[in-house]
Amino acid sequence: MALCLSNLTAPVPGCLLRTGPRVFALLGKATPLGLAAFGRADVSRSWALTAEFGCLRLERLSGDEEVTGEQIFLPLPEDYNYGVTGADKPPDTIRAVFGLLPAELEQVISVFRRGGFPVLGFSKRDLRCSLTCCIIPGYWPHVVISNMALHGNVVSLEAFVRLMVASLAQGRFGSRFPELQPVFERMMRIVVRPRPGIPYNREILDLTSKPALVPAA
Repeated sequence: MALCLSNLTAPVPGCLLRTGPRVFALLGKATPLGLAAFGRADVSRSWALTAEFGCLRLERLSGDEEVTGEQIFLPLPEDYNYGVTGADKPPDTIRAVFGLLPAELEQVISVFRRGGFPVLGFSKRDLRCSLTCCIIPGYWPHVVISNMALHGNVVSLEAFVRLMVASLAQGRFGSRFPELQPVFERMMRIVVRPRPGIPYNREILDLTSKPALVPAA
């Protein structure tokens, strides 16, 4: 019998969850101070940070989600690969969590690189996406678009994919880079796919963590 999230005996820092056909990652419990391990007591009462198709969202979990036993692994300073642990490491499972395989993302980054940028980024601490102002957790893959950190140079995976899709027609990327056509098609499917939850934004998290105001009688 599969272990459900509500039956956990100890908090988990991150794991792969399954509910019906949906497969996604639980990265932890979102708090104003950052991510913490997610436990049984947090079900339906705390915000879980989940990752699906490269999109990070805050959502409430029901506790019925199946804990698959597989873990995600994230980039390191010397290795920008990411993925899911397991015997076969199925590409579809990696795409279900991150949206693109490391090789697919690197292929796109390499084609558009001019003067050393863009590149895949690494950070041990949380960053803020320069386009969406959403939080990028430490160790989570992201894109660095320039060396001008003062003016904002960090873009989340989701923002990068949306920017690429929005530029496909005007930039004529399909005809200019035919070898990237399969990756562009996956990006378009990511953009149109519905995603539960709300963006991982510090202001939203602060607002939802405050107790509701009760009107005076």
